[in-house]
Amino acid sequence: MYTHNGRTIQANKAWTSDDGYQHPANWNLLWSDDDKTKWEVTWTNPPVVKSFDDRFYWDADTPRSLTDVEGTDSNGDATIAFGLKSVWIAKKKAEANDLLSKTDWYITRKQEKDTAIPSAITTERDGIRTACAGIETKITNASDLDAFIALFDKKDNGDPSDMDCYR
Repeated sequence: MYTHNGRTIQANKAWTSDDGYQHPANWNLLWSDDDKTKWEVTWTNPPVVKSFDDRFYWDADTPRSLTDVEGTDSNGDATIAFGLKSVWIAKKKAEANDLLSKTDWYITRKQEKDTAIPSAITTERDGIRTACAGIETKITNASDLDAFIALFDKKDNGDPSDMDCYR
């Protein structure tokens, strides 16, 4: 990041120095280091911003809890901050329920009119429930944050992650 007397200036953009002199947009290409010194332009490396995955971390240094955390609020009432395992189990159950809801009408029709449910539909619904139970087991069995995060990694052979088994 270039600065002139504490003010950030942009490369490839015209700017005006403190004495009112207008510098051209290509100043950074034309100027030598001596020119930059003369015009009091300095380079400072921009601060390094740590990246983090906000699915698993509150910020770059603070991981989210895997388990639920009980506490109390300012009134002394009990609170629960849901951990990653609870949150993701709920998300995956909601995803499974959404998929099941698309064929729920077969169940209603069976109840109301005793019309048989096609075996392909029964197989599909059973597969969704089995997949959801498998995901829930994998989430529950994750021993630490690294193991939990690994559930989201795509497989080396190109298969989707353990968390994408509905697709």
